[in-house]
Amino acid sequence: MCFILSVMEGGCFCGAIRFSVDEAPTWIGACHCVDCRKLSGAPYMVWVGCKKESYRLLKGTPREFSSSEKVTRSFCEKCNAPSTFLYTDSSVGKDYDSIYIPVGAFDDATHLKTQEHIWTSQKLPWIEILDDLPQRK
Repeated sequence: MCFILSVMEGGCFCGAIRFSVDEAPTWIGACHCVDCRKLSGAPYMVWVGCKKESYRLLKGTPREFSSSEKVTRSFCEKCNAPSTFLYTDSSVGKDYDSIYIPVGAFDDATHLKTQEHIWTSQKLPWIEILDDLPQRK
């Protein structure tokens, strides 16, 4: 787990969206699912999970869309950078209380270390996971 000494800030590529998080992340994971690949244009996406109440939108209004029955994602309308991932159905359990932010959206992500890989059953066959982190299919 990583610890934050102060408020973490970040935003989208063009600067239209800015946010802050004032508590340590609860989870950091590399998602290999098809949806994250399609939305990011990358072979997988690393998400930082934080308590919803620790997240503050400082500037802009991300555009939201439902990417599935239980998930709402947001992005910047100007540069199309992914902004957040939220579960919209409380049946998902403890994850319902979290907001997930792409690790690359933080101004300084050097201390944010991946804790596990998820949706590895959907990972691209040429991706080799070389660390010893837990993997969820």
